[in-house]
Order: sequence, then structure tokens, then C-alpha cells
Amino acid sequence: MVEQDRFLTLAVCQADAGLNGSQERLDWLASQVRAAQAEGADLVIFPELFVTGYNIGDNLHRFAEAVDGAFAERAKALAIECKMAIIFGYPERTCEGVYNSAVFICEDGKIYANHRKTALPDGIEPDWFETGDDLTIVHFRGARIAMTICYECEFPETVRYLAMAGADVVTVCTACGWDQVPNLVVPSRAFENGVFMAYANFCGVENGHSFAGLSCIVDPYGNDLARASKDASLIVAKLDLSLSAEAQTRLPYLRDHQKVPTQERPTEVVIS
Repeated sequence: MVEQDRFLTLAVCQADAGLNGSQERLDWLASQVRAAQAEGADLVIFPELFVTGYNIGDNLHRFAEAVDGAFAERAKALAIECKMAIIFGYPERTCEGVYNSAVFICEDGKIYANHRKTALPDGIEPDWFETGDDLTIVHFRGARIAMTICYECEFPETVRYLAMAGADVVTVCTACGWDQVPNLVVPSRAFENGVFMAYANFCGVENGHSFAGLSCIVDPYGNDLARASKDASLIVAKLDLSLSAEAQTRLPYLRDHQKVPTQERPTEVVIS
């Protein structure tokens, strides 16, 4: 049976890290969602901790919200108005503590997924956040969309696991300062797994912390479909989802990965 053509138009919003306060961030989110709607987007993605900002110290706890908090309620209304899905990062308040999370709001205004970051890098995050323990794939308009946050995508094992589980698009809400990640790591993850990657970063400076920008949408062969520079911007690409299966057939890393030796240590030969 021949699979029907599957397409998804995806938008990535690169936000200025200097946005000031919840209202300014919400206003910018609304403007970008409407701009993405004008481009025919099905899904729009915002950076990690977009609701509050990243480098804000104890305000990460002060302004943390429940998954269905005030910011999410406004975003739900936008999703319904613009008939598209929205992913954004936020600090999630729970009875167990605060998580670095990303939420998937569908075009009907319902929250279908809430992903909690499973790997916290050295720096501010271990001091402020609990660690999530699960990865997430959302089935949306014929696409299998995996949700990740920043550091998670920098591990080959994470994206490989999601690709093996059937993801054909991996989204990344991020707050990254390293050019190497969007320039080198993200295209490599796409190529080695035959998946689309959608990477939504901040740009500019927040309380002395610089962000790389360079948000991108990359196809399953590691080629850029769209890429931002160092300024706030919206990038959009139409994904032909059949390319994922095509790439995984032509470059069968997922099939052949078990052929790689898995002994605890490699054989060592010492020449004296």
C-alpha cells in the first residue's frame, strides 16, 4: 500500500532574549503566531523558558506557572483563533517542584502534551529545576512530532531513541549560546537519524548571558530548509514528511545501528 503524501508547514520563532516581562512576551508570541498563520503554518515553536526568560535567577520560581496557567490560557485562545498548534517553553510549577518544560497546545485549544526536560546541563538549571523522566511524541496532522528541550538534543542517544520510536520531526525549544550546536550538532542529528529537526533559540543578551540565535529547520539529509541569523525572526518551511522514510531507507543507520560493536571496552593493542 502506497502511503499518502504527508506535509506539515512548520514555523520557528527566534525571540530576542531582552523581551521584558510576561505581557511583552505574550504580545510578541501573539504577533508571531499571527505572522505564522499568514504563512500557512500548522505548528509554531518558541524557545526554551520563553514565558519568563532563561537567565533570571530566582524569578524562574517566582514566575513559574502550572501547565494550564495564565500564559497557557492566553496561548490556547490564540491557537483556536489562528487554527494552529503552538509549542513553547516555560517553568512549570508542580507540587513536586519546578520543571523546565515545554507544552504542546493544539488548534482546538487543548493541551495534548507537556514535556519535562530530562537532562539538565551544568550551570543554573540543576539549582532551579527538577529532572523529567520521559520523552514525548505527539501525533499531529499526519506527523509524529517529538518534543525535546535544548541539551537533550545534544545527546545522539536521545534523538536516536525518538527516531527508533517512530518520530519523523524532532522539535527543540532551546536557549543556547554555542554556535556549534545549531550549525553542526542539529544537522548531524537530522542526517544520522533521517528526521526533520526544528530548533527554536533565543538571540541577543539577557542579564549578561548571550544566545547564539541561528534557529533552523533541517531536513532528514541534514540540509537547511530555513535558518535565522542573529536577530529576532520567524522562519517557515513546508516539510514533505515522506523524506524521513526515504532518508532512513537510503541511509539505514536505524536498521544497522545494532551492527556496531557493543562490548564494554574496545580491544586495546599496546605497542611497546
